[in-house]
Amino acid sequence: MANKHLWKTTLSANDSTAQEELGISRTEWSTTDSCFKTYKYVVAASDTTVANGTALGYSDVLGHVVSSDSSVPDAPLDCVAGVGIGTITASYYGWIQTRGYHSAVKTNGDDDIVAGVKLILCSSDGTVNSMAANTAATNTVVGVSVAADVDASDTVAAMLLVS
Repeated sequence: MANKHLWKTTLSANDSTAQEELGISRTEWSTTDSCFKTYKYVVAASDTTVANGTALGYSDVLGHVVSSDSSVPDAPLDCVAGVGIGTITASYYGWIQTRGYHSAVKTNGDDDIVAGVKLILCSSDGTVNSMAANTAATNTVVGVSVAADVDASDTVAAMLLVS
């Protein structure tokens, strides 16, 4: 018989106190996208409100606090955490996505992302930018674009690869 963990919170959690173990991961099947997705339970930094598609970095050494502020020491560009999947109020607890397909990751708006390129955190807070194909990564990779960016909404569909 398969063992299934029973979570106290839904993936849309936005709680003022921790309801799960900080840093715990959970993997679930998405019937919407027909794939597995992995999520991590975190707390939003006091200056960060997370929205769907917001690119996030860690602002603590334990990997529990996430920030959309890309300036050091808030969330250095190499401290990739994942992407928001819904609203998490500043200083509240909730789930972010770390692996799997995400349909609308926020971009920096320069409308130059094509399918199949590496995505990295951008110095424009809460967004990603692309790296030219066949170049060595100088920043930690968030994921790979699976389509060209959507210019009108400054988003891109991506396969997230955060560990």
